[in-house]
Amino acid sequence: MLSIRTNLSSFIAQNSMRTSTDKLNQAIERMTTGSKINHAKDNAANYSISTNMQTRMGALRVAEDNALQGLEMMSSTSENLSLIEEKLVRMRALAVQAQSGTYGTKSLNALSAEADSLLNEINRINESATYNGIKLFNTGKDNSVTNAGKELELNAQGFLQDIVRRDTSAMVTVESLDENVAITSGTYSITTVEELEKLARMTNNGLIRGGEFVLGADLDLKAAGYGQATGKSWQPIGAYYYSGGWKGGDFKANFDGNGHTISNLYMNYTGGNENSKVGLFGTSYGTIKNLKLTNINIRGGSYSGNCIGAVVGYNAGKVENCSVTGVVKGGQDVITGGVVGGNSNPTYHGSSVSNCYFKGEVSATGVKGVGGIAGAENQIKNCLFSGNVRGDNNVGGVAGSATLVESSNASGRISGNTSVGGISASGTAKNSFFAGSVSGQDKVGGISGKSSSTNCIFEGSVSGTTNVGIFSGGTSVTIQDGYYYGTSLSKLSATADDTASTVSNITDITIPTDYTLQIASSGDEATSTISCTTYIDFGGLKDLLSSGLESSSSIEKIDNLISIASLKQAELGMMEQRLYSVLDEISTQYENLVSSHSTIKDADMAKVSSQYIQQQILQDASATLLASTQNIQAQNVLGLIQSLSNLS
Repeated sequence: MLSIRTNLSSFIAQNSMRTSTDKLNQAIERMTTGSKINHAKDNAANYSISTNMQTRMGALRVAEDNALQGLEMMSSTSENLSLIEEKLVRMRALAVQAQSGTYGTKSLNALSAEADSLLNEINRINESATYNGIKLFNTGKDNSVTNAGKELELNAQGFLQDIVRRDTSAMVTVESLDENVAITSGTYSITTVEELEKLARMTNNGLIRGGEFVLGADLDLKAAGYGQATGKSWQPIGAYYYSGGWKGGDFKANFDGNGHTISNLYMNYTGGNENSKVGLFGTSYGTIKNLKLTNINIRGGSYSGNCIGAVVGYNAGKVENCSVTGVVKGGQDVITGGVVGGNSNPTYHGSSVSNCYFKGEVSATGVKGVGGIAGAENQIKNCLFSGNVRGDNNVGGVAGSATLVESSNASGRISGNTSVGGISASGTAKNSFFAGSVSGQDKVGGISGKSSSTNCIFEGSVSGTTNVGIFSGGTSVTIQDGYYYGTSLSKLSATADDTASTVSNITDITIPTDYTLQIASSGDEATSTISCTTYIDFGGLKDLLSSGLESSSSIEKIDNLISIASLKQAELGMMEQRLYSVLDEISTQYENLVSSHSTIKDADMAKVSSQYIQQQILQDASATLLASTQNIQAQNVLGLIQSLSNLS
């Protein structure tokens, strides 16, 4: 059939040319991209598979980076921990050296100075070591809280308040006083142990009825024959009890330590009623201030009327800006405190303790009250305790019992049976901070054993059997504006979920100490993540040297911290091994995935090249034939018409 309306041959040539052109373009695309699947239309199923593989490959790359970052974090932690270990080992060597018994006071002071310097550096590393903005060791706390429980620090003089020393050279000396004449007024200087002993004798004879006494030099009682080696105990300045009956009177003057130090205060009155008011001062109705006591060792007997404290046993006056280090131990039913014992009726006397510091160990048995600063007091303000407090009932990091404990800090281990608190056993705590562990049986609280608190911070652990709370072990208390972290306990008071206690504005400022690394592309958390932690419980740092470098317990404490650091190093090493294993696994997964992805998506360049040549030839042939079909068809029709014309 010949037709001038339809050129079928042309259509066939055009279709062939279109097909070859499409295939030629596809070959060119595959050759230029290297992929045989560039669009879903190329291979819908394999396109979807390829996309999923690319997603997993990208995730594996990120997982590899995460594992590498984790390795860097573990390595940084290990290196900083090694610095701490080196300093702990050096401190242990110093402790062994200090306990040899062949060193005098000055040598021991030099050893202690180096140990304190090392401890400060360990604390600095513990607080400041970071990786990419993340705290490595001392983690777990939101440090943005600044409006409660401010942490107190000693100044360069070793006190909480600065001291401007008074010139005592022009003062009347105690040495010049007539020991048989009463003192009711005036200002007197003390520069020797003999003068301090004279003040004690005159007070105990009822002759100190006023005036002020100012310390003009550092005094070493050990050099004067006091101490465990000789068995000679200091007799308190003030009323005391001995086997023959009561003797002496109260200290009713004022005493200014003037920033000076009395070292090696030793008292051992464990013979029952041998001494009732134990301390540098037995009973005081005046003001004692600006005094530093170092390396004290005080032990009192068991008697219900006893009061034991380093500065004052029975405090009916004021104690201000005093600093104490050492050990205070009371017997059964003794009011015992690190700085002051206190008294049985502090509210009546209006007594107070302010800006005082104690570092060491305080312990007693019975029910009267045991506190790091005071056993029983009226007002305690701006005081700092670091160490251990142990007792039976009414045990507190700052006070066994007090009307009010305000703006004070305590750190360490507080333990007892009934009514045990990080700040106080009983009495309101305000604007105070505790860090450490509190443990007991009944009425146990991180801040107060059985009373209320306002604007306080708790850090650490609380444990007990009954009536236990993060802030208070009381059953009907008020807890407001508090912050806590680092504890697994959920109850804020003994009845935190009951209307019996009023709780408001309490904030958990705990930051998790575990870090999760995404180390796989799957959605299964168990197999795609790995958890690690750099946190180390160095809670014992603050009271590491509380009992003195020469104490036998210091080596045990240092060994404990070295053991903690060593175990952490092993943990970090195992974590690094896990992360290296993760990297190997990721590498294997990635290589296999890349190989599979290549098989599915990558173009076979030899095959594509052949296709390119084939389609190019077909395209050229189609173009030629297309032109030919148009000419041939027209010529055939014209020829037919011409033939018909000739016939006619």
